[in-house]
Amino acid sequence: MQVVQINSIEFEDLLDGVYKLGKRLDKIDEKLSGKCIEYVPLNQALKTLGISRKTADNWHRQKILTKKYIGSKVFYSISDIKKVMEI
Repeated sequence: MQVVQINSIEFEDLLDGVYKLGKRLDKIDEKLSGKCIEYVPLNQALKTLGISRKTADNWHRQKILTKKYIGSKVFYSISDIKKVMEI
């Protein structure tokens, strides 16, 4: 094991760098935690919007709705459903 000596100015710079890195990581964490996308099952989306499966598929192709597959099940983005309901 090798011993490294640093003067107090270098140590303070190192601590300042660690502090700034911690602040940046906190900001990244805040942004990521706010980006969680919620989905609802297909049947709930259809019922909420009052549309057929064919219409939902067409809207997906037109990028009006975002669908996600989990296994063989289809889910739709809640934020997209809310946007459609506002129109």
